[in-house]
Amino acid sequence: MATAWNCCRCPPGPRPEETKEPPSMSDQYQPVGQQLAPRQQPSPMQNLQGLIRQMAPEMQKALPKHMTGERMARIATTVLRQTPKLAECTPESFLGALLTAAQLGLEPGPLGEAYLVPYGRTVTFIPGYRGLIKLAWQSGQLQDIHAQVVYENDEFDYRLGLHRDLVHVPARGDRGKAVYVYAAAVMKDGGTAFEVMSVGEVEAIRARSRSGNNGPWKTDWSAMARKTAVKQLAKWLPSSVELRTAVALDETARDGTDRSLPSVVDVSAGPELDLTPETPAIDAASEDVEAAVDVPAEPKPQAAAPAAKKATKVQIAKVEAIAAEQKFDAAFMPEALANWTQRDGATLDDLTSDEANQIISIFTTTEGK
Repeated sequence: MATAWNCCRCPPGPRPEETKEPPSMSDQYQPVGQQLAPRQQPSPMQNLQGLIRQMAPEMQKALPKHMTGERMARIATTVLRQTPKLAECTPESFLGALLTAAQLGLEPGPLGEAYLVPYGRTVTFIPGYRGLIKLAWQSGQLQDIHAQVVYENDEFDYRLGLHRDLVHVPARGDRGKAVYVYAAAVMKDGGTAFEVMSVGEVEAIRARSRSGNNGPWKTDWSAMARKTAVKQLAKWLPSSVELRTAVALDETARDGTDRSLPSVVDVSAGPELDLTPETPAIDAASEDVEAAVDVPAEPKPQAAAPAAKKATKVQIAKVEAIAAEQKFDAAFMPEALANWTQRDGATLDDLTSDEANQIISIFTTTEGK
């Protein structure tokens, strides 16, 4: 029982502090989680940064020897901080784009080798101008390759036909507005190739691009214009498998579940430029032909090469499913098919079986790879 107390000013009664009831057993032994403040949930940015660190060993397996998974993780974290909207995208698409860059040996970021661009809730992988040039060198068959923007005050001329030539002398001082973009290459065997595009042609490709109104097209138009010319030139180069894969995967997204690109993509080398005069046919009656060589007077005509087998309905359905997963609309589909097949004007209706298999193999990881 509480003891009474008296003072000159207060009536007798229990002490105020003694009116409190003793704490119940349930209050004394509450779970720890109820006694402490609720733990703050990590932000999407922090979640992605943690996933990047976890992915470092996986990236190490795909990276070339001169790069490390830790370096790629640091680069990815920097890109994430520079473009906070990437954290609003799905983690799967971010990690998929990052893994694509790693497997091609390209560093996303200010160097311009590759870009990770948010498109809605999806991260899109975009190889940059420097990245394509880097991959082109890996073929080991080039002596030089570069691309330039031509301005209206520059001295510029080019000639096609049997004696192709290109001359570009940049103007000193004010060069005016951009009018052309070109990419040129010199092969180790002495052959040359170049591709010239007007600014209008470049802008038409930009208009079909999903990232045409944001990302590097907005921040670095010159580099993206030169990259566009390099992509056109790549069709005629003895390029590396990595270069052709980068061109095929331009502006695509991966869900991160396929942890590896095919180590070898079966891509045809494409048509090569015949840069030497055509060799005249040897007449069977020529004095230079040795008598021991029996050349028939009327050789049988060579059978025509069999036409390429058209893609089956099943293959076309798979390609359409890939396009749907990548969220390609009707306007962008022609550009996607041109990138995938390395053939201008390609459509779903005229896809060959080999082309369809090539597209499917790029986006589908087979067992054992």
